[in-house]
Amino acid sequence: MHDALDYQKSFVAAVLSPEEGRVIPGLSGSISAAVATAIYRNNILEGFSESLKNVYGAIFVLIGEDCFREIAYSYARSIPSLSGDRNAYGEHMPAFLAHHPLTRKLAYLPDMARLEWASHEAYSAAENFIVNGLHASLHLVESSYPLMALWQLCQHPNEEGTLDLDALGGDSVLVVRPQEDVLMRSLSPGEAAWYRALLEGHTPDQATAAARTVEPDCDPMLYGETAVGDGVLQQQH
Repeated sequence: MHDALDYQKSFVAAVLSPEEGRVIPGLSGSISAAVATAIYRNNILEGFSESLKNVYGAIFVLIGEDCFREIAYSYARSIPSLSGDRNAYGEHMPAFLAHHPLTRKLAYLPDMARLEWASHEAYSAAENFIVNGLHASLHLVESSYPLMALWQLCQHPNEEGTLDLDALGGDSVLVVRPQEDVLMRSLSPGEAAWYRALLEGHTPDQATAAARTVEPDCDPMLYGETAVGDGVLQQQH
């Protein structure tokens, strides 16, 4: 068992190594060990890259194919998958983008990655309700950048258009999948405070107070009616 574990560690180290000359130990056959290792390495890293692209499609559009591949390869080498399910892979991408030399100056990227991971998680979330009757898939993603406008721009990359990130200001985005598709929409300050309070376990009355603190003229009753109608909030009896 010990020998098998040692070989597995050597295999992974060789495949994920950035050193081109490193080979998987014990390979034999008509193809050289160097070529066989390169094939393994390319297939595995490309597989992870495609998996990450499926989750982080907006990031792919924003930084381009070559940069994304470099990021994905570096991510796979730094944070190997611990699950056989590739749908569970990519959780740490927001923090990774914040520190990688190629992307750390693009301050909005980590928040965009948080939005995309929230959407990914919402899609596969359980069909039940949790704290305060909120749907289990619900996330609130908040940023000092206009995430929703930026995400929408990335859905149509061939259309001309620009965004003034500073002029548009911050955003609070509701991410939830009450039915078949993931719903994402920007929230007003009052509605964001209302959802934030409920997610933190505060009572509906406390959520109402929190909403009116940041937006005195808001209508928390309308927030509740909309949430129930959308299937985001379970009707309280």
